[in-house]
Amino acid sequence: MTPAIKRLSQFWHPIARAADVTEQPQQFVLLDEKLVAFRTDAGISVFKDLCIHRGTALSLGEVRNGCIVCPYHGWEYDSTGACVKIPAQPDKPIPAAARAVAFHVAERYGLVWVALEDPIQEIPHVPENLDQDSTFTTEVFSILEWNTSAGRSTENSMDVSHFPFVHPELLGDPDAPQQDPYELHAEDWGQWFRVPNQFWRSVDGTQNSRITYVYTHVYPFTMHLYVTVDGDTSGNVMSVMVIASPTAAKKTKVFRIAFRNYVETNANFVSDYLFILEQDRVVVESIRPEEIPASLKEELHIKVPDLSSIAFRRWLEGVDLQGLAEV
Repeated sequence: MTPAIKRLSQFWHPIARAADVTEQPQQFVLLDEKLVAFRTDAGISVFKDLCIHRGTALSLGEVRNGCIVCPYHGWEYDSTGACVKIPAQPDKPIPAAARAVAFHVAERYGLVWVALEDPIQEIPHVPENLDQDSTFTTEVFSILEWNTSAGRSTENSMDVSHFPFVHPELLGDPDAPQQDPYELHAEDWGQWFRVPNQFWRSVDGTQNSRITYVYTHVYPFTMHLYVTVDGDTSGNVMSVMVIASPTAAKKTKVFRIAFRNYVETNANFVSDYLFILEQDRVVVESIRPEEIPASLKEELHIKVPDLSSIAFRRWLEGVDLQGLAEV
């Protein structure tokens, strides 16, 4: 039996930092779909950014008494999407079809997550349940828009062999670019692997050490980088969650969350991280095609450095990317 084709719209994707979604309606884009998000006493609602009456963008309206009000004819929709008021005929029954298109929405890890269809998988988990560990803090420290696909962005996040060339003398030693084999572990939700004894130097050049990464990839587009310093006995752990949210075929909003069990003393942590990400962005945005090709035959793969990428691409073969991949 041929396995059922999954659709990206059946997975959860973040659209914004939770704190940034307020009573004022705002437009967001996910999978080329324009959305409106707003907050009421009932929580956050996310609708298709379209009034069912004449197709006006609801994001141009306002929230009044717990309802979003269309700016064109004043139709009011409650937090579930039901139209509860048509000012032009206030005394007549409201048609049952008068509903905004409402999507699944949840708040998790400081982000707003949306599924455009009934989700077939939970919101990506955090390894070791760090989000539930009271000794760990959670910080959404970066939201960037890259002109590339979510697939290319995710592959970059799991690619160790580019470090000596894109981040020389920072994350990799250009005089020792070889990558040792690693064991790839397949799971129902994705894959994970461990890469020990990696080169690391601070951006200002004052610190250096060897570090170990544990990469956890929750399909389709969430990566976790669990980082420890080799030989360190402090027990300090930082795990960075990287979620590539597919805005459109060639545009991705990338969210990064840091989970730490210690106080970050580097005042330049964010700016240093953004410095490294800018090195990545220039290279990743140059890749053509911007989308991951639908067939493994379209690009050349090397078994050791590309092992996790090959597994990811094989999984993608069973996913309808809904216009987000080369065909």
